[in-house]
Amino acid sequence: NGHEQNQFSIQRASAYISQIDNHIGELTVRETFDFANRCQGSGDPELLKTLESLEKERNVMPSPEIHAFMKASCVGGKRHNVMTDYILKVLGLDVCSDTVVGSDMIRGISGGQKKRVTTGDLSHFSRNLL
Repeated sequence: NGHEQNQFSIQRASAYISQIDNHIGELTVRETFDFANRCQGSGDPELLKTLESLEKERNVMPSPEIHAFMKASCVGGKRHNVMTDYILKVLGLDVCSDTVVGSDMIRGISGGQKKRVTTGDLSHFSRNLL
């Protein structure tokens, strides 16, 4: 794609997606992503403070959009995380966000939607978006 090999970071451009969609079938798609984000600490204000101090230390100026997004994702007291809404929109799952994921015994979202939930549920997916 017009880039030299030393300009390409395979860790940022690819990920392993399991063939097995292993989710809690009783949770909705939104609840699944909210739970994953909380487990990763993406809404932790301390994480934002650490990031801001590293940016100052290394003289990095983030774009205003990313900076505002990071601050919004750490706002407490909200029912849902901004990061969850963003991932739902990017993966086209906002239309089924309040539908249960489902299992062998519970009817839920389609197989293609379930595969996208697996993609969004990856522990490093939300970290690599920014």
